[in-house]
Amino acid sequence: MVESVVVEVITRERQCKPEDVNMDTRLSDLGIDSLQAITILYELEERFEIEIPNELMENLETVKDIVSSINKIRQPDTNS
Repeated sequence: MVESVVVEVITRERQCKPEDVNMDTRLSDLGIDSLQAITILYELEERFEIEIPNELMENLETVKDIVSSINKIRQPDTNS
């Protein structure tokens, strides 16, 4: 589910086809600059009701990085 929402948000922002976006697609290959990345991540934060820390945002290079980060944030902390 996370992957499909991420792809949906990216394709809408970049106005590209879903088949142009897969887990290994680099954001830079889609022409996503830092401002567009922030816009995409803000929308994802709203959709998943999470907060993506700035430290994580700086290291997101691929669609897989975004999906993995969201999954990690949404996963309950089992070490508490």
